[in-house]
Amino acid sequence: MLMNWKIVVPLLAVAFIVTSADGIPGGVVDADMNDPATRDALKFAVAEYNKGTNDLYVRQVAKVVKAQKQVVAGMKYIFTVRMARSLCREGGVPMDCALHQGPAATYQCIFEVWSRPWLGALQLIKQACEE
Repeated sequence: MLMNWKIVVPLLAVAFIVTSADGIPGGVVDADMNDPATRDALKFAVAEYNKGTNDLYVRQVAKVVKAQKQVVAGMKYIFTVRMARSLCREGGVPMDCALHQGPAATYQCIFEVWSRPWLGALQLIKQACEE
């Protein structure tokens, strides 16, 4: 039996696109902020970000704009967040702090965290902020 490749190839392409939209491994999908692993990854990213600032005050997430994840050799989390300077001093007792108020009080950051739970490893692989 001879196959008509002009028909088979487009059908395979459509099948691949439909499968990709369903979140096959390697595809980026929305992450649930109620998931403890997702929250831990964001908390880690913010802690690492704060270590790199010279500010006397801790920066905190004011709003999660978007949270996504991608299956790689582990899990990659991609967060788009609005950050703000808090009223808590760096090195103080960790707690939820009030945020500075004002028109330019928040700025946007994108954090990417690579999680490999079997190694007990989290790594901040990207941080890009527009202050």
